[in-house]
Amino acid sequence: MSVNLPESLATFDTEYCADSLEFYPFNDTQRFLVGTYQLLKDGNAQANQEELTSSDATRVGRIYVCDAIDTDGGMRIIERQRIETSAIFDIKWSYNNVDGKHLAGVACADGSLAIYSANNQSDAEFLSPVCTNIASSMCCSLDWSNRRVSTSTPRVVTSYSDGQLQLLQLSESSLTEVCQWQGHDLEAWIAAFDYWTPDIVYSGGDDARLKGWDTRIGPHPVFNSRRHQAGVCSIQSNFHREHILAT
Repeated sequence: MSVNLPESLATFDTEYCADSLEFYPFNDTQRFLVGTYQLLKDGNAQANQEELTSSDATRVGRIYVCDAIDTDGGMRIIERQRIETSAIFDIKWSYNNVDGKHLAGVACADGSLAIYSANNQSDAEFLSPVCTNIASSMCCSLDWSNRRVSTSTPRVVTSYSDGQLQLLQLSESSLTEVCQWQGHDLEAWIAAFDYWTPDIVYSGGDDARLKGWDTRIGPHPVFNSRRHQAGVCSIQSNFHREHILAT
């Protein structure tokens, strides 16, 4: 039986491994961000597969701002901006404006959660830094609490390679820690809000556990699912229909 594969409309060489891609959700454009990850050995040579856990390798990354442009011959991708960073694990937009700004969060291997603001008046300087939170282990993921309800002080949940989870609040262009707790025995690959009840946070780790947390009652899971047979790497709350969660 033959399988009809989707047609590739355009390609773009990110040079490093592409970890995360997020379309710009505010205007009717085909602009998107790409986050990349690469291990470099001494002398900036890319590490091969056998050296990926080498302690002397440096984790580097880039943010690309790109436009997918329709042309007479099809489509092409144009790079508008690139920002050199630590290796990137995750990028997510805040889907509601925050004090009139379009914000994106970036989770990096150096432990940083970086918040960027979008400037529609400039392609070459579309993203500019707003604030950063630094942790002692790799920041693996982030999510915004304001997917359904707009607020000037949204919360951001992050997960880390040491199994920690952190809840932060963004206010007046600065991040403040609300709470932090040990969520998993191994790497906490993903953390996500329940968009219908943002006090509820979900997390998944390399320990193959999916957990739910009520941030109003402290660092004790309200459920601890063992149904996954491998590490839980991604979680998405359905913002159209309540009580639906994809993992």
